[in-house]
Amino acid sequence: MTIIDNIVVVLCFIGIMLIGYYFSKTSQDMDSFYKANRALPWSLVVGTLMASWYGGAGVVGTVGYSTTMGFAGFFIWSIGAHAVRFPLALWVAPKISVKAKGTMPDLLREHYGKFAAVLGAIAIVITCLSIAEVGAVGYVGEAAWHANKFVVAAIVVLFSIGVTCLGGLMGVAVTDMIFFFLMVTCVSSAFPKMFFGVGGLEGIKAALAEPAPEMLTAFGGIPIPQAAMLIILCINLYKDPAFYQRFAAANSPKTGKRAMLLCFSIWLSFDVVTIMTGTIIRVKDVALATQPEVSYISMVIDNLPVVARGLFVVGILGAIISTLDSYYLIGGEIISNDIIYMLRGDKKLSDKASINVTRVAAIIFGIIGLATAFKFDRVYDGLIFLNSISMTLLFVPIIAALMYEGRKTTVAGIASMIVGAVTWIYFTLFPVSIGGESIDAILIGLPLSFIAFLIGNRFGKDLTEERKKLGVKY
Repeated sequence: MTIIDNIVVVLCFIGIMLIGYYFSKTSQDMDSFYKANRALPWSLVVGTLMASWYGGAGVVGTVGYSTTMGFAGFFIWSIGAHAVRFPLALWVAPKISVKAKGTMPDLLREHYGKFAAVLGAIAIVITCLSIAEVGAVGYVGEAAWHANKFVVAAIVVLFSIGVTCLGGLMGVAVTDMIFFFLMVTCVSSAFPKMFFGVGGLEGIKAALAEPAPEMLTAFGGIPIPQAAMLIILCINLYKDPAFYQRFAAANSPKTGKRAMLLCFSIWLSFDVVTIMTGTIIRVKDVALATQPEVSYISMVIDNLPVVARGLFVVGILGAIISTLDSYYLIGGEIISNDIIYMLRGDKKLSDKASINVTRVAAIIFGIIGLATAFKFDRVYDGLIFLNSISMTLLFVPIIAALMYEGRKTTVAGIASMIVGAVTWIYFTLFPVSIGGESIDAILIGLPLSFIAFLIGNRFGKDLTEERKKLGVKY
């Protein structure tokens, strides 16, 4: 990075902070701060969905993970993840706009009662720590400036907290759109030179045919238990709080649907670039002697001209910031408007108090993220760790609340969540193996959570049926 590149980075981030400050003037109440007055247009929904999904884990993490998965990363993870989004776009997104008031605990409380809602809210807040994104920041700083990764991560986390605290969701959405454009443009611009620099597809095949032939197959680069876990995590999106918030903030149910449908082509194309880039890094470092995430950033910087390098770093760091500020905002909202609200006996905080709680929560999230982010070998390891916790605890009751119109009792929701959580904790502490391959706790916890839901559904109150008798609608 040259002095000019660094000036570009500084100027861009000053501009982003000014945008956040501008929207802080219009985000003085809860509806504007958390939901952008439910007025997000289609273009901003597209940008914020893209930028939030492809943060540090989606870009830097995918590249790093692809150095061991190869082409299988696309055929198992990418195609699987995007295939399950079609139902989300066509049927679930409009239901979220109607059934959820903006947060997942709202939905849990409607169907399973207060205890299940508080338990679910705690699980969601844990995922909002976004430790994988914090870890990705460190690797970007290490590669771009040869700086201490913790120091760079701390600076970016502080910046993310500032964006969250200033502009609320509208400020986040506008900056997401800017970061989305820079990220996609710069990452894609650097790819052709790297791809043809190793001889294109034929060069990749020749380089990996002997030392790592499994990298060139559709499924061979991933052990079966890991592949099963990734396929299950593809449906993690259905209980991702960021998507719930975006759909609830859209200016109509159709807006979220149209935005998701457009994002499919962008997501699939971008995955080709990131996964193929991970394979190129493996070609250059077959033994993976260096941290692949660091190698990726260094390689891109080496293949871009002055100024473009600065914009690339802004785009990558911006994508991470857009994910961090999104989840910090969501986590703070859930603490103030769900957890504290229910623990106070359904007494709402004032708009000012709620926003201040969210701001304090964002600071706490940043501290916890910095303390834990570098405990994992890969960026994606941190993402999988947090997602597997929430998946085993939340997926079954959330999907049942959204998609199943039949009987759903308070006992079913609570039993499903507790069994999923206890199972995940036990098999994470005491893992089991089959054929020498470790079985992730999610592969055991998710089916047991479903069984607990079915058994529990024979007992307890059906709150949905009670509301129907009273004539209460969503």
